[in-house]
Amino acid sequence: MVTSEEDKTLTFRRWHAECNTLLISLGIHGSRQSEIVKHFNEEPAEDVVAYLEMLLKEDKAQKFIYNRNPYWRATVNILEEEYRKG
Repeated sequence: MVTSEEDKTLTFRRWHAECNTLLISLGIHGSRQSEIVKHFNEEPAEDVVAYLEMLLKEDKAQKFIYNRNPYWRATVNILEEEYRKG
């Protein structure tokens, strides 16, 4: 079965929304990048990291290094966007 472009777009939007929700739920401490990538095991790791980097550029996420590991957490900007949708 061939996946249509519409199906690909919907899947793309679903995991992006899920990533936003995950970052929000992780709270102020956030999570290690490897754990976030593992959560989205069906998506290529490069795509997950690229989406996180896009959120960083939009000031919707923060990236910091702890014990040589990158960690990610949501900023207030992502929260405001999520609540406006609801």
